[in-house]
Amino acid sequence: MIMSNVTKILERVTAGKRLSAEEILLLYEAPIEELRIAADEIRRQKTPPEIAYYVISGTIDYTNVCSVGCGFCHFYRTRHHPEASTLTREEILGQIEELSKVGARLILFQGGINPDLPFEWYEDVLRAVKSEYPGIHIDGFSPEEVFGMERLTGRSSKELLERLKQAGLDGLPGASAEILVDDVRRLTAPARISTRDWCRIIEEALEVGLHSSWVSMVFGMGETASERVAHLTLLRQIQDRALERSYPSRFFSFKVWPMRLASTRASRRVVSRGGRVYPLGREELEEERVQRDAASSLAEQTAATYLREVAIARLALDNIPNHSALWLTQGFKVAQMALQSGANDLQETGAINAVNAAVLAAGGALPQVTPQLLSQIFNCIQAVGRKPTQRDAYYRVVESAGLQYEH
Repeated sequence: MIMSNVTKILERVTAGKRLSAEEILLLYEAPIEELRIAADEIRRQKTPPEIAYYVISGTIDYTNVCSVGCGFCHFYRTRHHPEASTLTREEILGQIEELSKVGARLILFQGGINPDLPFEWYEDVLRAVKSEYPGIHIDGFSPEEVFGMERLTGRSSKELLERLKQAGLDGLPGASAEILVDDVRRLTAPARISTRDWCRIIEEALEVGLHSSWVSMVFGMGETASERVAHLTLLRQIQDRALERSYPSRFFSFKVWPMRLASTRASRRVVSRGGRVYPLGREELEEERVQRDAASSLAEQTAATYLREVAIARLALDNIPNHSALWLTQGFKVAQMALQSGANDLQETGAINAVNAAVLAAGGALPQVTPQLLSQIFNCIQAVGRKPTQRDAYYRVVESAGLQYEH
């Protein structure tokens, strides 16, 4: 009976019908290959079928000081932690200069909720960046950061968003969402912004004309499938209102990724005894082998779940045109499969601070924007029979910034 219902649901969605929350939930029982085929068909209907987008971007983590202290975050530090840091305006401009040299057109400017930074600091930095680099698109902050500014200043978030826009902010990304269900949020990060406040601030950003390059979902937070569906349908409702009310902006894309990034990477472990570092002993080597095999199995399970979520999101979010495939956390092989599961855009060359920190904590390394990396991006897209097409923040096609690809 379930399979019969799933078949009818996939027929409905590929015929252009909107799925209900109940129908989306049933897709979690569908065979993955059928989901991927249906999602790829929707991609062909809603985006130019012969291309896949990519963008050269960079991330600037302006401060790692944060008063929220999410339990899943590798990035934040308390204000008195020895590794606590906040970039100066000169350091920020220096990072943008380096990113501009490799053709970056989009900057993601994010950090923690730092109670020591006055609101004027953000305005001054934005004005300085726009003065020096007027052609750079600045996606900055998150609803969580704006909520922190609201509490710090006592002003309304809408007023603050308007002031940030006047100072040079181009867009507010849909970060800090994870799963927009308060029971889940309280379980993983009790001090995190509530679902209601997140929705209020993101919708105000759309209303005042701040661009929203992406919204997201992070799974692996202890949530149920029905809670993931609630998250997706809530984003769909916000986009519906933005379109119905003719807001100056809307959600341009969606991306999903797993939270437990560190657990999907196995790294060589050493044991410290008495202040000295020794290689693993025989028993410990066996334990390491078991852990490595378990990590490999978990990585495969995570990849399978990730591809299912990519496909379901494409089928559920009928009003968000672009969907991203992630290579930084999933690797190019899985990203290639995501491009065949409904995604039409390859992840930016910059990533949000929480993702970068999780990759580093798991023993990974953050790639630099080089001709070699761009060649990997190029080849990943070509491997699925599509043309790599560079875009800007608004998904407009742009010419190559001059870097040579190595085929």
